Order: sequence, then C-alpha cells, then structure tokens
Amino acid sequence: MSFEVAMDRLPEEANATGQRIPFKALKTRDAITAAEYSTDPNVITPKVTWDLLLSRRQLNMVAALSDIILPGTSEFAAPSKMGISNFFNEWLSAPYKTQQSDKDLILQGMGLLDRESRRRYWLGFLWLSSKRKAKVLDAVIAMGGDPRKFFTRFRYLLVGGYFTSDMGFPAIGYRGNVPLQSFAPVPADIQRIIDDELRQLGL
Repeated sequence: MSFEVAMDRLPEEANATGQRIPFKALKTRDAITAAEYSTDPNVITPKVTWDLLLSRRQLNMVAALSDIILPGTSEFAAPSKMGISNFFNEWLSAPYKTQQSDKDLILQGMGLLDRESRRRYWLGFLWLSSKRKAKVLDAVIAMGGDPRKFFTRFRYLLVGGYFTSDMGFPAIGYRGNVPLQSFAPVPADIQRIIDDELRQLGL
C-alpha cells in the first residue's frame, strides 16, 4: 500500500461549514514560531535570566543559618562552602509564584531572627556565636505559626539544594551519570527484606 493510499484511508475531519475533508488535507500550524511555544531549556549550561535580589547581608544570613541546620563534617563540607547562598539567591529571585511566596516567607523569617537576636543579645544574628545563633533559632521555631513555617520551608530548600549539588551527591551515596564497570549486588539485609515482602505477597 502506497503512502498516498494510506493517507486517504485516515479518518476525516469536518471544516467550519461541516463539510467532510480528508485528514491529509489538514494543515498544522508551525509549532516552532507559535507564540506560546519555546525551545527546549538549556540544562547543560543554564543561565539565570532574572535579576538576583538578595543583599550581601542576606546572603550571609542564609549561609550562617544553613550551617547551623546542616553542619559540615570532616568528610562533607558545610552548605556555606558549596555556595548554598547562591542557590537561595537564584531561587528566591525567580519570578514564579512558588519562589515569590518563598521569598516573602524566608526574608520575613530572617528579619525575625535578627530582631530576636537583638532583643536577646543586643547584637545582630550574624555577630552571634554559633551557640547563641542556635538558641535564637530555637526560640523562633518555638513561636509556631509563620516563624515555624519559615524554618520548615528554609530547611526544605536547604536540604534540596545541598543534596542535589556535586558536593552533596556523595553524602547520600548517589552515583548518577558515572560509568560503572560492574553493578554491586543487593546487600544481604536488603535482600532479606525483599524476600520477606515477596513471600507475604505470595510471589
């Protein structure tokens, strides 16, 4: 069967007047030039197309708070060392609904941290010792409501940003995009769990 014959046997469509027309006669619009379409995103060399809004002081607040919530170890560096402030700056500056909501919540929360710090110790949050910073953070979390929401959302973004970075991947044992010569077998304790589950399912 020729291509032309096959096309003639495709379902038909009706035009605006109700007249039946062959499917092959329909014309599709040019998706490349249509206004609501765009090209694929460049994920190899991404570029931020919006202005970054956080001040130097706010960036330092992000770094200090991140290191309290997720301290570095001898094996894995603290978030401030991997540029977590840059991640927050890009995220909170983005002109999208979720990011704009996060920006309001987190900037208000960091302002509250600074006010609580001055109320307790007569110094801004950045000037406190690590121990006092932790106490101020605990006090803000204990307030509940929006202050606790601020902490919960900040922690969520921090963990997401850190453990999806080149520095954070090894901390969770992720080895994606790395060529392997062989695949390690399933650990014995994990295999026992799998076998037990399969038996319960009758498989």
